Amino acid sequence: MTSDASQRNRAYWRSRRGLLELDLLLPPFVTARYGTLTSAQRQQFDALLECDDQDIWDWLQRRRAPDDLRIREVIDLICAFNDGARGRTD
Repeated sequence: MTSDASQRNRAYWRSRRGLLELDLLLPPFVTARYGTLTSAQRQQFDALLECDDQDIWDWLQRRRAPDDLRIREVIDLICAFNDGARGRTD
């Protein structure tokens, strides 16, 4: 079984996408919140990372929602984290 630290490390490196906008949102989420995610949420995050960058960006910008409800949940978590990090309350 993989340790929590190695799972977090793997998720961190997979979240570095090469698209600056995503790199500003995903790795900080992993660093701050990955350890608090449930096993199901970690699987959802892994599923998110299998998606195309442009889809992820559109979802995080709330331009559209993912069809997969599991991915919607993790998108909501990432958005809430990043809104809080920027001090947004709307």
